Amino acid sequence: MNRHILFSIEFLDGRYHGQGNGRPEWPPSPFRLFQAVIAGNARGGPIPEPLRHALHWLETLPPPTISAPPAMAGQPLLTYVPNNSSDEEWPPTKAPKTLHPMLMNGDRRLLYIWTFSSACPQSVLHAQVLAAAGSHITALGWGIDLVVTKGAIVNAVPMSRRDGTVYQPAPDNTQADNWRLQLRVPCKGSLISLERTYQGFINRNVTAGVTRFESAPVYACHAYSDGVLRPWVACRLRRAGELRPVSVRHQLIAPLVGMVKNACMESLNDSDSAAAAAAVLGHPKDAPCVRVSILPLPTVRSGPTDGRIRRVLLAEPTGSDGKWIDLLALRLEGAILKPLHGEGRFPSLILETIHTGAKKAGSDWAFLSRYIQASRCWASATPVLLPGYDDRKQDKGDHTKRLARAAQLIAKAIKQAGIETPAHFEFSKIPYFSGALHANAYQPREKLRHYPRYHVRIEFETEVTGPLAIGAGRHAGFGVFAACGD
Repeated sequence: MNRHILFSIEFLDGRYHGQGNGRPEWPPSPFRLFQAVIAGNARGGPIPEPLRHALHWLETLPPPTISAPPAMAGQPLLTYVPNNSSDEEWPPTKAPKTLHPMLMNGDRRLLYIWTFSSACPQSVLHAQVLAAAGSHITALGWGIDLVVTKGAIVNAVPMSRRDGTVYQPAPDNTQADNWRLQLRVPCKGSLISLERTYQGFINRNVTAGVTRFESAPVYACHAYSDGVLRPWVACRLRRAGELRPVSVRHQLIAPLVGMVKNACMESLNDSDSAAAAAAVLGHPKDAPCVRVSILPLPTVRSGPTDGRIRRVLLAEPTGSDGKWIDLLALRLEGAILKPLHGEGRFPSLILETIHTGAKKAGSDWAFLSRYIQASRCWASATPVLLPGYDDRKQDKGDHTKRLARAAQLIAKAIKQAGIETPAHFEFSKIPYFSGALHANAYQPREKLRHYPRYHVRIEFETEVTGPLAIGAGRHAGFGVFAACGD
């Protein structure tokens, strides 16, 4: 049976000053909590032996789940503090230090949940020691980040949070690059390295006015999701028999999606045919199977670009188990895209899976990050097809009412895409990215061609993680969004 070590942390002030890699860190990393447990219980002396054994055991556990309130980066403040690089210099010189706090919005309570098996009595003892040690934590982050902490062992922890975010660690067998948040976590050797670092600082040597001690803490970086993720796989387009990539014009989104659908169906076994038809083709509409969206990705950016399509992304709905994506990622490698109905405008194309987990995607990864990152601001790279009509008969000729109706339909499209985050948006026929075309220049397939289309820019109240697509054509390459500046 699995049980949980729960650390409940309440900040006395609504500010947190900890940083990771020189940037404001949110949520505070599990390794920072690991450091706080050591500092709070050692008090400048040796760590009690029971706690030492418990901390070594904690290093072997999987990363914890974190529940944290929303926070935003405050204004940076440059200040000067005494420079302790020399113990002989008096009065001490001052060194610049930048304060860049994260500002919590109302709630100040965080939860850290480590899961362990209670089948081993020794594990239960270690968990009890750690839970008791949690009450001795006085600060998390900098010394000014005072907290009140309680530790407990619980059988179940409610993971939903209406006023914040639950950060889930990525499973070890997933592509960690798909998860935008990297947090430091304790690993084997962390405790010893922190003790060595502290002793090195205490016994430091001063040479020519410079403090010298050589030691660094040991930790691991683990990927976290800031909410529920959407499983996806990306492929690049290239010519048959050649290594160089190929691009497709914006107007050919519909036939390109059709060719990818055919390749998906041909790659699946006959035993999967019924479920595959529901997942890939959407037939029938009321099938219980999840729907796989096929999203051609235009090359858009803020600077000059041609906007042509060089990559295709396949995605399941947010919160899905990724079954179809995992299967298609294996089966689509090297798949040939065959023109439909004698379509002669396409060269012979091959799909090549982009393996982002190996960090060898180069420009591909830099490009994909615009579509899959977490951001508050998004703009459409392909126009949104409204899920209805904006020109009711009774409002014919009234442009104001037509725009109001279009705004209602865009709000409906956001909700239909499963996005509950409050948002503000604006829309236009003119694209927000260079490389994109006027909304009416795109030609959806015949079934969707009668729907009005607009380019949309959305600003959410909190960050939303991509890939993001809304509207009537969200499964077929329309209404695809890329992150944009505030």
